[in-house]
Amino acid sequence: MKKVRKLFTGIALCAFGLGSAWAQDYPSRHLTLIVPYTAGGTADGIGRALGQSLAQELDTTVVVENRPGAGASIGTDYVAKSDPDGHTMLLVSTSALTVYPHIGDAPYDPLNDLIPLASVAVSPVALAATKEVTDDSFVELLKTVNENPEHIRYGTPGVGTNAHLGIERLSQGEGLKLLHVPYKGNSQALTDAVGGAFELLVTNADVVLPHAETGALRPLAVMAPERLQVWPEVPTLAELGYPDAQYYSDFGLFVPTDTPEPVVEKLFTALETALQDPGYKDFLQKTYNMEGVGVRDEYANKIKDQHEQNGIVIESIDMEAN
Repeated sequence: MKKVRKLFTGIALCAFGLGSAWAQDYPSRHLTLIVPYTAGGTADGIGRALGQSLAQELDTTVVVENRPGAGASIGTDYVAKSDPDGHTMLLVSTSALTVYPHIGDAPYDPLNDLIPLASVAVSPVALAATKEVTDDSFVELLKTVNENPEHIRYGTPGVGTNAHLGIERLSQGEGLKLLHVPYKGNSQALTDAVGGAFELLVTNADVVLPHAETGALRPLAVMAPERLQVWPEVPTLAELGYPDAQYYSDFGLFVPTDTPEPVVEKLFTALETALQDPGYKDFLQKTYNMEGVGVRDEYANKIKDQHEQNGIVIESIDMEAN
């Protein structure tokens, strides 16, 4: 038995020694940052801005590679199965880990195949009234919903999006009855919202902003950790008494599970500095995104909780991917 223990201890020390050696040489080549969405979108912009700051910290090149498709599961699976040496990273919304596995056929284990390093950006969701709404506030709109069940319609970019889940969580908690009008993306949803095809548009704040400035849409509340600088008068749902309906897009940086801890630590240290880079912070502000909300174990626990809670919501409404 003692020999067995010595054997395992030796293996563990050897693995640690190899990890430390890898960390000293890391990075030994360029880094690849997989963004499992199309080029030009919110995640792509965040990935490229963060990649530039991270490259400076690690004195190497960070190549951003787009691998979109299947609810971000294609790119996520690619990283989960890549060599765990710290040279391949993933920039993805937590919905790929907390939503898609409940409604699609995810080829990866969302809670065990990746190491969460940090939340790097939050893209807040806005709840905006169309011209069909005369209520002055979100609280007044909810009173209207209670008085007229299934009369208020809300449009979202699609089934299973943060916008959809946030309203469903709110509706279940408050016993509300709203009609969901799902679209496949923001383009037609936005056009119909401006035209007054439904009462409430729920989607990312940067999509709403130009139309809020013209008065075509009126933001009533935001799903975000705090109020947006661009709309200081618009309250968060948490402020209004609905802390559970916090379904903003949370973009995080991940590496494969078996990446040696010394390598993870070196990468995380560089990431911490990169996130404080003035150029990166300026990018977030200009694109109406917010700073991340958690690192390492804290972030991992948050993802696990979201995965569990989303599963409950999704099962209760028999949701399927559209």
